[in-house]
Amino acid sequence: MKKLLSILALILVSFAGTASAMDAWTKKPMPKIATQGSTMSETAMAQRAPVTAIMFFSQQCTSCKILDPRMKKAMQAVNTDKINVVTFDFSNKDAIAQTRTTAEENGLSDVLQSYGAKTGYVVLLDASGKEIDKIKVDHDEKEIANKLTNAIIASL
Repeated sequence: MKKLLSILALILVSFAGTASAMDAWTKKPMPKIATQGSTMSETAMAQRAPVTAIMFFSQQCTSCKILDPRMKKAMQAVNTDKINVVTFDFSNKDAIAQTRTTAEENGLSDVLQSYGAKTGYVVLLDASGKEIDKIKVDHDEKEIANKLTNAIIASL
């Protein structure tokens, strides 16, 4: 089974689009997400990518400074149409206020509440809001791309 997943991951990575991966990490609009206690129309659910990657970030975070460029490079290796990307930024008071707004607008308030303001990692969620995996600073670009690909496969 592990070998089959590895082969599927390689195939998915090989055929993935990469045209706008850098913009996708920082500027891709985040569709609203249904989580426990929130609602979402069936049309919106059908249009949304099956995986959500949430970066817990701060400009003062050393791990974030290492992880962010690795994530950008890894995102170039996967199909970003299958991943919603959002950043919870805890760099300053204004960024925190914007993070709260973003979380509320996207049905991620419970995720923000659950994980708090600790930074330097990425949480991968499936369409129901359940954690699939975590990406941490000790993962290299290939490991991150594999985690992203495996999350996409697991969510289909």
